[in-house]
Amino acid sequence: MTLKTKVMDTTIWVFQGILAALMLFTGVLKLATTNEQFKTLGSGRLDWVDSLSSTQMKMIGVVEALIGVGLMLPQILNIAPWLTPLAALGAVCTMIGAIVLHIRRKDGVEAIATNLFIIALAVFVAYNRSGLIG
Repeated sequence: MTLKTKVMDTTIWVFQGILAALMLFTGVLKLATTNEQFKTLGSGRLDWVDSLSSTQMKMIGVVEALIGVGLMLPQILNIAPWLTPLAALGAVCTMIGAIVLHIRRKDGVEAIATNLFIIALAVFVAYNRSGLIG
């Protein structure tokens, strides 16, 4: 393994870990709090939660938590590692849904910046873990 390959592999793991932590943390947070509690955590930046029912928030929380787990466990345990790029694509789909919500609410570009960052991480992980490159 060349130094370039080691650096790239490390970079993929770091980005994958960041993405997994973000998804798992936000998913568990949505599962563990009510909509009102969640809204207060964002100092006014999370008022989009008013557009969703409690059940919808819990479902999003389940999906995000599963994505977080799916990003790391298959790769770490080397059991069905093909699930990792699928989990990353799940993160992309989830963030596209979040962007649609923000656009419908006319929240502005700053509201979708985090979603775009997560999409970029997820596309990077999905591509590099898909086996499409050598």
